[in-house]
Amino acid sequence: MTAVNPPVLSVADAVREHVRDGSCVYIGNFGAQLYGVAQEIIRQGRRDLHIITGSGGIMVDQLLGAGAVSVVTFAHCWNAIGPAPAWNFRRLAESGANPVRLREVSLGILGAALQAGAWRVPFAPVGIAADTGYRTEDWTAGMLATVESPFGAATVVEAIVPDVAFVHADRVDIRGNGIIDGPYGEAVIAAHAARGTVLVGEELIDPGTAIGEAAIPGVLVSAIIEAPGSVRPDGTSRGYPRDVDSFKAYSDAAATRAGFQAWMQRTLAELP
Repeated sequence: MTAVNPPVLSVADAVREHVRDGSCVYIGNFGAQLYGVAQEIIRQGRRDLHIITGSGGIMVDQLLGAGAVSVVTFAHCWNAIGPAPAWNFRRLAESGANPVRLREVSLGILGAALQAGAWRVPFAPVGIAADTGYRTEDWTAGMLATVESPFGAATVVEAIVPDVAFVHADRVDIRGNGIIDGPYGEAVIAAHAARGTVLVGEELIDPGTAIGEAAIPGVLVSAIIEAPGSVRPDGTSRGYPRDVDSFKAYSDAAATRAGFQAWMQRTLAELP
């Protein structure tokens, strides 16, 4: 919870104050992914993080390649423009070394886990198709269980309570009410589930002007970041398009470990 007007921080200060080694961190959104936040986490050298995200993509790929993550809970992790993979994710998955715990879930399972977290209950029931890897191969790495109840047996998923959720909004008023023009995905419920929410806005608007349209109420918000372009090279619904050339350049560079490291070094040097 927060005061009436949450503090307005830079990306660097928000990461410094809200992300510690070992933190459980949700990074949104389903669209308009917060590359600026992920790259600042890398620049500050955070380690042993549990990253939660629906659409992992090359944002999670960068966190994996930088060694910032010990657990990642995700619905998918690929290069959104294809046909190249998310190279660090692929190298990790194929290595067999398992330095990172990969917890693959469906978007429905992720939403249920976050909803349970928002309600502060230990688990939520989910429907799982019988012959999928969620049942046969434990894709979720232990997140699912079967429980008995007076109403019958049910498959359940453990609750997720992030220490902090970074959620992108197109417009934010100074009281922390955030408007999201694009798809919400799991971002709104992640804000409810998290112990604290940092709202990353493209534009800071007058107090009270977002209330009628707000997807994220200010009462949930611990801090605000005004950061136009914070999702680049991804895009927003109305603000700016995805930079397809940047996605391709990343894929070309990250095809080798050395190429990724050189790309990451250049990118971090260019951060504000």
